[in-house]
Amino acid sequence: MKGIAFVIKIGLILSLIVGWILPANATNLKTIKQLMETKDCHSFIWKYCNLSGANLQGLDLSNTNLSGANLKQANLREANLKYANLSGADLRQANLAHTNLLRANLNKAKLSEANLTQSSLLEVNLTLANLSYANLEKAKLLGARLWGTNLSQANLTHASLRGTNLQYANLENSNLSFADVNSLLFRDATQFTNFSNANLQGANLEGVNLETVILQGAVMPDGSIHE
Repeated sequence: MKGIAFVIKIGLILSLIVGWILPANATNLKTIKQLMETKDCHSFIWKYCNLSGANLQGLDLSNTNLSGANLKQANLREANLKYANLSGADLRQANLAHTNLLRANLNKAKLSEANLTQSSLLEVNLTLANLSYANLEKAKLLGARLWGTNLSQANLTHASLRGTNLQYANLENSNLSFADVNSLLFRDATQFTNFSNANLQGANLEGVNLETVILQGAVMPDGSIHE
């Protein structure tokens, strides 16, 4: 009798789990369908899109309003997000590799631990966004707005940051080895930027004025450590 009771109990638990999972998946698919049709999360019955963990790989989401959306751990690899509004969106641990984010609005977005390798972030707005521990290897950030952006512990190896605004940005312990930051705009907007303990070995800093930048413990382009 005890064995039967145990089996019944396990069956009830499994049915509850299935009952929780299936509606969530159905809602997820419904959300994606509506998103493709309307291009606007705010046209839905619910306030914000919940696409946590959703597979959106390769989708055309250009000009889509995803402000405040939950895209945590979502797969957006090779998606087209140019001109999209992702302000305040949760993209923590999301896969954005090879994604087109041309002129997208990511103001105050959460992108910690996100994968942005080889993504196109031309003229993107990342003002006050959190990209701590994000992987931006070989990413193109030409003309990007990084005012007050948190890039601590981020991987920016071989990334292109020409024309970026890094004023008040935090790049503490970030890896910028062999990155291209040769830019007058970068030079004019480095005041109060934190590069302490960052790796700048091999980076192109030609013509850049770093006099007002915090560089304590940073590895300089020639391999020396700034005191």
